[in-house]
Amino acid sequence: MSQSARFLISAGIVLASVLPALAQPKAADPSPDHVKTLIAQAMQQTGQKPPTTGMIEPPAGPTVNLTEQEAVARAQQGNLTLISERITPQTWDYSMSATRAFYLPTLTSTVGSINQTDLNTSAFSGGVKTTSETQSWSGGITKQMWRGGGSYSAQWTNSRNETSSTFSTCNPCFSSGLQGLFTQPLLRNRKIDNTRATILTNEINQDIAELNLNAQEVSILAQVRNAYWELVYARQAVEAAQQSLELASKLVGDNRARVEIGTMAPIDIIQAQAEEANRRQQLVTAQATQRNNELGLKRLIVRGTDDELWRATIIPVDHPTVTAQAVDLEGAVRAALSRRTDLAVSRRNLDAVDITLQSLDNQTKPGLDLIGQLNLAGRAGVGVARLDPTTGLSVAPPAGGYFDTIGQLGSFEAPTWNVRLQFNYPLGTTSAKANVSRQRLLRRQQEATLKATELQIATEVTGAALAVRNSFEAMQAAQVSRELSEQRLNAAQAKFEQGMATNYEVVQAQRDLNDARNSELRQQLNYQRALVDFQRVQITR
Repeated sequence: MSQSARFLISAGIVLASVLPALAQPKAADPSPDHVKTLIAQAMQQTGQKPPTTGMIEPPAGPTVNLTEQEAVARAQQGNLTLISERITPQTWDYSMSATRAFYLPTLTSTVGSINQTDLNTSAFSGGVKTTSETQSWSGGITKQMWRGGGSYSAQWTNSRNETSSTFSTCNPCFSSGLQGLFTQPLLRNRKIDNTRATILTNEINQDIAELNLNAQEVSILAQVRNAYWELVYARQAVEAAQQSLELASKLVGDNRARVEIGTMAPIDIIQAQAEEANRRQQLVTAQATQRNNELGLKRLIVRGTDDELWRATIIPVDHPTVTAQAVDLEGAVRAALSRRTDLAVSRRNLDAVDITLQSLDNQTKPGLDLIGQLNLAGRAGVGVARLDPTTGLSVAPPAGGYFDTIGQLGSFEAPTWNVRLQFNYPLGTTSAKANVSRQRLLRRQQEATLKATELQIATEVTGAALAVRNSFEAMQAAQVSRELSEQRLNAAQAKFEQGMATNYEVVQAQRDLNDARNSELRQQLNYQRALVDFQRVQITR
């Protein structure tokens, strides 16, 4: 096969593979900012570098100097977890409003009209065929009482009736009525019932939600402080790595000068160059840690990737505390016992157990209700004279209009009083009594849990105070070690220049100084974290 034929066949294969792709609609390319945001989020979640051969560029935004208190303030306003958690207590407001609606007054009203025709077979029906038309209207109010568990209702009724019956004493007739009813429990449901128990429990749950929110806020702000000091440590670790690299590079340069003048063998440079490469690798690792720690702090204090601080470079301006901080252990324990959110939650849970116990004990009591009722009636209309069938005398028919019936209600012309006691008691109360006994055991268990929580709080606060002291002593020891390592390196460098020390001794002294610096920085960070934790454990676990 000729070279031209092979070329044409290859071109045909390439064209056949490209044409289907060109025929498909091209999807919109994601924006560079969106890609960078996704990469940054992925790096934050996995802690690994993206698969690219290019260097990771620093944020393109401005440089922001940030203090610890400013970081905390930003987290209080912009932390997405806190913004989400603050909604939870608000949901209980609606739950409680829905339950409390049971105790709101209920208004009722009815308006109606009835047109009725009757075919009668009785001589006392007022005719063989009678018609009547009745218009009625009424209104009322009912309300359940919170205190005492009673209820009352009032009903006002009105009607107008016009009929063709010859036996009616008025045509049309007006009537009005006023009925009042009051029910008051005397034993069961007087102090508490299921509805009131639910409302009281919801109030406790709302308090617990507020306490949990407070605990979440304190915990997140402690994370912000720790993340801030982690970033401070990372930046200082980068500076220490740079200083260590400079020392290693200087040693390489000095050794090259000695090789050039013939006072050192060329092979001795290799050890210094290997140490320089190792220090360069440590610098790269420290810079990567700094970037990750900065992302970790940003995640806690920004509202999202559209926040201006997300693209900025954060420069922490506060320095670690290197002086001893006074620790009042007894005062801290007292403060924790009065402020710890988990202890407050345990106490509120105990209150909820008491409410449930009262509600269950209420079910074992007999029902005894006092019921009072008052009915008032008024009647008027256009009278029709009738004879009394027994006496044969004319009976005065009712007279007047609708407002005359209202006047009769006000004058108590036809009252009806009704007062009674209503009693009921279930013969089998074994289940209710068993529930009460079980709830009392749960209360004893909750009391034991409360005491265990107090002991745990005292232990945690004491442990945090000891951690502050231990970390401070470790920081002091690390500081002394770093100072001695500096002196040792100076001595080794001076001996090396005089020919009294080997290249290995200088390299080893540099390594020891590098380790001592990193150890001092880590102990400073541990001391700052211990102080943050000591403040945190006084409020939440």
